Amino acid sequence: MIRPIGLWAVLGTLATVTAAGPPASAPPVDTVPPSTPGAPVATEVTETSALLTWRPSTDNVTVTGYEVWYLRDGGNGFHNNTTVPSYRFTGLTPGTTYTWTVRASDGRNQSRFSAPVSFRTDPAPVDSEPPSVPGAPVPSNVTATSATLSWAAATDNASAPTYLLYGAAEQTGNPTVLGGGPSTSTTVNRLIPDLHYRFHLIARDVSGNVSAPSPTTRARTAADPTAACRFGYRPAAPGRPAAVLVSNTGPTPLSGASIRFTLSADQQIRYLPYAFAQHGRDVVLWWSGWSDEFGVGETLTLEPQLDSGTLAGPPAGVTLNGAACGVTAT
Repeated sequence: MIRPIGLWAVLGTLATVTAAGPPASAPPVDTVPPSTPGAPVATEVTETSALLTWRPSTDNVTVTGYEVWYLRDGGNGFHNNTTVPSYRFTGLTPGTTYTWTVRASDGRNQSRFSAPVSFRTDPAPVDSEPPSVPGAPVPSNVTATSATLSWAAATDNASAPTYLLYGAAEQTGNPTVLGGGPSTSTTVNRLIPDLHYRFHLIARDVSGNVSAPSPTTRARTAADPTAACRFGYRPAAPGRPAAVLVSNTGPTPLSGASIRFTLSADQQIRYLPYAFAQHGRDVVLWWSGWSDEFGVGETLTLEPQLDSGTLAGPPAGVTLNGAACGVTAT
């Protein structure tokens, strides 16, 4: 039954509506850019560094920071951000002319670019003595895809040295440069989970002299806690070798991966279409997909080429990024 609405109920409803009032309007969108920063001034110029300062910008709300851009033949390019009207360059090349410009931002709008400034770094000293050997890199904060490395500084007779950090995986291949700079520590990213790495350093002075390599340090990246997988085995058939099939059953695509397994017999792998290493019956292969990824639900078919014959049987201990793979039903 529909009941009548009482007078007090109606008045209460009207009072509620009246108290609430009209909805608040959205704040206006800021469309006013900051003023143009003053022309930068270069001071404290050395062989590899310089300090840039400029008159600050103003804004109707607030200036949140500045962008530092380089100018050179062929166009402009973004270099870095700073929250204050100054920026110190490091790692510059001796005897080189640089041209820079800056612009301000309020978090939504950008100002016009400032007038440019050019300066030339001091020439490198005439020097033939290399830096001393830096200390061995010491790993810390090792995760599945990154590691921080720090080391004892090298010394040099003419300038503060810079460093190049080299790394290689699973004791194979030539080490490649993973990072470096003037600091005695660096964080390396885009490492591959569950993989052994070896690291070493060299020091370099502004004249181009290079130290002997530092002692080598080894570290193993952690397993990926989100990885999940299944694997199967496809026996050999006429004209087709045996294969190991590994599927990514995890929640996300993988931009880098390692796969480990143990052969069922004493066989030697001669080729796989990925970087790999073999230690007795234990095999590990890996890749970093800079422009590719191992998609969810995707299956890799691994057909190792052996010194003779084909795989003798299903491998054991198959893992993907450190996660044990379940067996696919056949």
